[in-house]
Parts: sequence; C-alpha cells; structure tokens
Amino acid sequence: MNHPQEDHLSLEDRILRMAATDASDLPDFPDDKSDLPSDFEYHPEEYDQDEMEVVEEIAESELLKYLDQQESGLSVAQRLFYHELNTTEYQRHSGSWDLNCLSPEAVEELYSKGWTELEGQLDLDTLRGAHNESLQLLEQGQFTPASNFSENDPSRDTAARDDSILWFDPDNQADHQKGIVDTPPYFQKILEFIQGPLMHDIKQMVRLNGRTEYQLAYFHPEGARYERHRDALPTDDPADRHQRRITVVFYLNPGWIAEHGGEVKIYSRPDDHGLPEGAERIVKPLLGRILLLLSGAVDHEIMPCKQPRFALTAWMR
Repeated sequence: MNHPQEDHLSLEDRILRMAATDASDLPDFPDDKSDLPSDFEYHPEEYDQDEMEVVEEIAESELLKYLDQQESGLSVAQRLFYHELNTTEYQRHSGSWDLNCLSPEAVEELYSKGWTELEGQLDLDTLRGAHNESLQLLEQGQFTPASNFSENDPSRDTAARDDSILWFDPDNQADHQKGIVDTPPYFQKILEFIQGPLMHDIKQMVRLNGRTEYQLAYFHPEGARYERHRDALPTDDPADRHQRRITVVFYLNPGWIAEHGGEVKIYSRPDDHGLPEGAERIVKPLLGRILLLLSGAVDHEIMPCKQPRFALTAWMR
C-alpha cells in the first residue's frame, strides 16, 4: 500500500514549526478585550527600515529531540518505503520481491527496527585486500581527523568523535584538499557491490533520490570513539536530496575479539513517555559484516577502541 505524502509535514515545515513554538516572550493577550488595543496595531508606513532577521543556533541533538517528540524518526523513515512491509498481505508476496542479495527477512527488519545485519556478501580475499589497502592509506598519511570537517558547522560537536577519515568518489578524480583519494582495487570491488546488487535491492524497497557518499574511517587504538549520534534528520520527502536515507557500513577488522572494543551500540527508540522501548543492542565490527541503518531513525554510538578499527560507510540519499 502506497503512503500518501501530502498528509505529513515536510522536514522543513517541522523545523519551522519548532522555531515558532516558543511564545514565552510574547505579551499576554487581554482576556477581557474583544480586540487588540490600538498600540498593538500595525501600520506599515511607520516601519521604513528593513526588519533584522534573527537566527538562533540549535544543537543537532536538540533538533532531533524536538522532531522525535512530533513523530518518531522511524515512522517518518518508513514512509520512504514503497510499501508497508509489516502488513500480512505484503509479506505473503515476499517470495516475488526482486532481490539479489538482501533477504525478505532483512528488509522487513530494516523497516520494522530501522537496522539489520548482513553476512557473507563478499569473498574473504576482497575483504582482506581492502583491510591491507586501509593500512597502506594510513601509512601514507591519507586520513584527516573527522573533526576538521565539522569546524564550520555549529550544530556539530567537534569533540564527539575521534576517528580520522577519507573519501572515495568513483565518478571523479582524487582531490586531496577535500580528503578524496583514488579508490584502490579491492575497495573498488566493494564499491561495485554497493552500486550494483545492494543498490538494486534497496531501490526496490526504498525511494532514493540522490548521490551516494563513500567514507573510510580509522579509529586509533587509544580509546577512539564516536559519541551517540544519528546520521541524518528524519525525512519522508521523496524530493529531498540533502538528507541521507540509508547507511551501509562494511567492517574490515580481521581477527576481531571482544577485548578489541569498537562495538556499535544501537539505542532503543523512546516511547511516548520518553522511555526506551527495549534494550540497547551491540553490533560487533567483524570482518565482512555489514550494518544497514535507516539514517534518520537510529541513534548509535561507537564504543572506545583498543585495536585499530576500519569501516567503510556508504550513505545513500
């Protein structure tokens, strides 16, 4: 069943509504007056000067909290799907879904929980080769502290993450000033898988409308972490080309054991009273494991690392 988009406010409308909700500075309206007194009247001719626009900065976490109070991010993100996947009628026809690598169960889990895990999608030689290429890129000094890219964004806490990053752009040449490097051969195979079979399956289920970003992140072994965050603001607007919709994370850590740290903690969604609906979940960054997230719906955290940790993330818009 298709979702009618016109019944829901756009992300921009919801943010504007937030900006207009604080009426604490407005004067009280006289209860015993049928109309405003004359000193409340507006005369355009008396206002010759341009009004000054006041812009108030707000932290992204506070904006997300407000948006979630209006409607959960998961409910908003679910409207990006072409169908309500948790209906009995639609699940009855899951055998006819045109999927190359995703199982119907994984798609349903992504829809209902906002995240799912995949295993065994790429051969071991490709994964080990990509890990070795990550080490080479690190030795070459290709990584840049992620906080450097957030310095000009007042909504971002530059102290929230300790990783260093670089970008791959399969459609353009390297641009080292922007942190974009040439894509090594094994990483090229991973990108081809993302752009091919995986993108095909996701497009069958979710409305996508923009480009895909590819970021390789390195977390150093001296406790590097990334505090609780979300990859995007929740949006259900098919025309939106700015907010990320799907997060795909490939983990590239051979020989990982629990003592190495670096797990992903996925936070439970709050209920109508602001309390967690369920327990927090832990995803281990094993070599070859893939984590899929609805970007605007899932809060997650990367725990402190005690061994070098690499992960390739693709964000589909």
